[in-house]
Amino acid sequence: MGGKLTRNIRATCLIVSANQVVTPYPVYPIGAAYVVGALRRSGHRVYHFDLLADGGLNGLMEFLHGKKYDFVGVSIRNLDTVDSADPREYLQDILKTVQGIRKQLDTILVLGGPAFSIMPEKLLTFLQADYGVVGEGEIIVPWLATELAAGRRPKEKIFVASPREGEWYPSDLSTSTVRYYTEHGGMLNVQTKRGCPYGCSYCSYPMIEGKTLRYRDPEDVAEEVIHLQRESGARYLFFTDSFFNDSEKRFLQVAEALIRRENRLPWCAFFRPQGLERDDLRLLKRAGLAAMELGTDAATDLTLAGIGKNFSFEDVLQVHRRVVAEKIPCAHFIMFGCPGEDERTMKEGLANIEKLEKSVVFAFIGIRILPGTGIFDRAVSDGIITGDEPLLTPEYYYSPGIDRERMEEMILDSFGNRMDRIYPCHEFEERIAMLHDMGHTGPLWDLLLTKGRR
Repeated sequence: MGGKLTRNIRATCLIVSANQVVTPYPVYPIGAAYVVGALRRSGHRVYHFDLLADGGLNGLMEFLHGKKYDFVGVSIRNLDTVDSADPREYLQDILKTVQGIRKQLDTILVLGGPAFSIMPEKLLTFLQADYGVVGEGEIIVPWLATELAAGRRPKEKIFVASPREGEWYPSDLSTSTVRYYTEHGGMLNVQTKRGCPYGCSYCSYPMIEGKTLRYRDPEDVAEEVIHLQRESGARYLFFTDSFFNDSEKRFLQVAEALIRRENRLPWCAFFRPQGLERDDLRLLKRAGLAAMELGTDAATDLTLAGIGKNFSFEDVLQVHRRVVAEKIPCAHFIMFGCPGEDERTMKEGLANIEKLEKSVVFAFIGIRILPGTGIFDRAVSDGIITGDEPLLTPEYYYSPGIDRERMEEMILDSFGNRMDRIYPCHEFEERIAMLHDMGHTGPLWDLLLTKGRR
């Protein structure tokens, strides 16, 4: 990046959260909130428009009428559902949003968000934007705002953020935006760290946040949690880390900080099913842990290895038994059709799932192929794709060792009429949305553990 920040140059800018997905529940746009906060701290005039909270595309068109901005940033959260049983695409909605902005305004368009970071060049071209930011925007976007307000147009079109240790900016969105999420599921999001050091072959987190873990001050995390409860009306929290339980066990410092602040807000997080002891779980419960989502991902040692996991199914079982012993509701998320999958591993995996008693299991078939991932390379070598596909629309990896239809048949036969075994998952998501509309809070799959059969 060229040029220096000139503090007396203030841009007038708009950040648009383009996500309109409401299943299984509306997700608070925490990435946009961080960028908005960083822009305000840098002295820029910044406005935020959330398509979910503020009336959709029609609401945006009305909002833009008669306005002027030095640039409009569009945050893109998802490309599609990444679920082969419900392969809905979102890019056409994003395109309509961008075209609507272009129709209303003569301005510079900047793209960002996790989906943009996965395939920036293709999305910049597809959406015909001027600039794009890969990764964290808190440093780059304020700098770019200053450049544009000063009339300087950088020659570079895509800027890649360099993750920096210890730099955290407060999130900042309007009270009305926050209220929408507290009234539709009651959940808000908090982040305790960024990055992922693991090499799971399907995962895009290392591309989005980097491969090095960068931790936030636990006291700052606890302060934000208390603020969200007291000032924003949060009734439930989800920690949005790629995984909560880091191997250095700094997550326990977050729990201790929450206990010191006498947190009473229930929360959930995504956990790696490895290395969690019962003492850890007891501490987390005291800090407010109400439910755990476990990234088990595959159901046999062979298929776990096929997607780059460095734990075994026995590791999963050990953690699972400790979680159940501590009476913490938990859900496992498992993909079938991973590299190495065949009828034998299907039978073994379904038998292993039977051992996950007193838990909810969400099953998926196939893996969304994303560029830059190990599963992309495996899909090319297995002849599933050529490697030239744009992948803007979903393509899935299925093991050549077994037909997709046979996998589905085996899963449905095994799961039978159990309420705590979910396939296809999108059918359950519709029920969650209905329960949230009725005023219930949280992820709600834990309710299945108190029910009987369908």
